[in-house]
Amino acid sequence: MTSCGRRGIVNSVRGAIKVSGVSKVHAVIGGFHLMPMPMDDVRDTVEALRELDPDYLVPMHCSGTAFYEVAKQAMPGRVLLSSTGTRFIFGA
Repeated sequence: MTSCGRRGIVNSVRGAIKVSGVSKVHAVIGGFHLMPMPMDDVRDTVEALRELDPDYLVPMHCSGTAFYEVAKQAMPGRVLLSSTGTRFIFGA
């Protein structure tokens, strides 16, 4: 879970994997700070996240609509739309 991922959401996830020792990523939730980034950056980020193989992506606020649309196509069924008040319950 991240707020505004200014250091790069992929870097943050990789860092969490490294310090936790847990390689399976269940969900990446938060602001991915891709608005307004060039479309190539959006596509590269989606591809890097797809390679990390999370069960779910929950992009919020500064992720941007372009990220949501590209990720939804690249990772069907794994990208969840969220807004204020949305609740997610994940099983173990």
